[in-house]
Amino acid sequence: MNEQILKAIRQRASRAVSNDDLVRAVFESFRAQQIELRKVSLEDMKAALVEAARAAREHKPVAA
Repeated sequence: MNEQILKAIRQRASRAVSNDDLVRAVFESFRAQQIELRKVSLEDMKAALVEAARAAREHKPVAA
């Protein structure tokens, strides 16, 4: 998967509040790069969702 796509996914996912937001971030990132979702392999989609979850976890504020 392209590094530019991963960067866009990380950026959008860092603002995610819910799992729906994570999925939306992945789909919006693919669409922004004009990638047809039907042509994305299952492995790439899984990798994108994992990356989104990591980015969201890294940017989640810690409650004191």
